[in-house]
Amino acid sequence: MAKGKAIFQDEQGRSWLVEIQYGHPSPTELGIFAARFQCPEDPDEPVRLGFLLEDDVEAGDEEALREALAESDPAEAIG
Repeated sequence: MAKGKAIFQDEQGRSWLVEIQYGHPSPTELGIFAARFQCPEDPDEPVRLGFLLEDDVEAGDEEALREALAESDPAEAIG
């Protein structure tokens, strides 16, 4: 998987793609980055935005990624 991306499963067994949003204002000096979550298996599931540790993405830490997904919010269109 490319740097800043990971695939993990939620509690319902659906796969999610998480991508770090480099350049988004967040406390990167602490290793915290904005992230975009997308569920390719369920097109009705909205894209979600949240924050997580870059190390969790790089390590593929599914528990931490599920927690970040649970704390994320549905994205809202701009404009």
